[in-house]
Amino acid sequence: MKALESIGYVTPKDYSAYVKFHVLKGKYYRLKSALIVFGLVLLGGGLVAYGFMSRAKGLVVGGGAILLCLLMFFYTINTNVKRICNSKAKTVRAKQHVVFGKNGFALDLLFQNEEENEHDEIFFDELEMVYDAKTAIYLYIEKRSVIIIPKRNLKISPEEARAFLVKYIPSQKLIICE
Repeated sequence: MKALESIGYVTPKDYSAYVKFHVLKGKYYRLKSALIVFGLVLLGGGLVAYGFMSRAKGLVVGGGAILLCLLMFFYTINTNVKRICNSKAKTVRAKQHVVFGKNGFALDLLFQNEEENEHDEIFFDELEMVYDAKTAIYLYIEKRSVIIIPKRNLKISPEEARAFLVKYIPSQKLIICE
């Protein structure tokens, strides 16, 4: 089995995908989010349409409020991503190099100024949870501390990466998302 290695940048799009994932994390997070959005649009639009047909202003206002809350949710996510990227501007511009071994992984952040590079070694038993999502691997060190590894940066195929994770990470800490 080839070693799991990733080298590249974590972009604002990766942070955006992470924030959306984090809200509904779990095995079927994409299905959950699609069903919730579809249901809220259907409910809000239905209330507005029925309110106009029956001349009930309360239903129009209620449906409009549901749709407005849904729009505010997406606006808030985008604002949070911008805030995260601005607060971690140095980290966002750094090249991330992750090399996995049998017991853990080494994380190197390679900044533009080579004197400031950071190196950290983390063992698998220190991880809170690992999610293998569609576009990235999320390694939770604590509930609020995550390392994002975009799958496009992997030196091996996503299938080989998944096999590596299944082999070395305890099953109670690994969730493979559909």
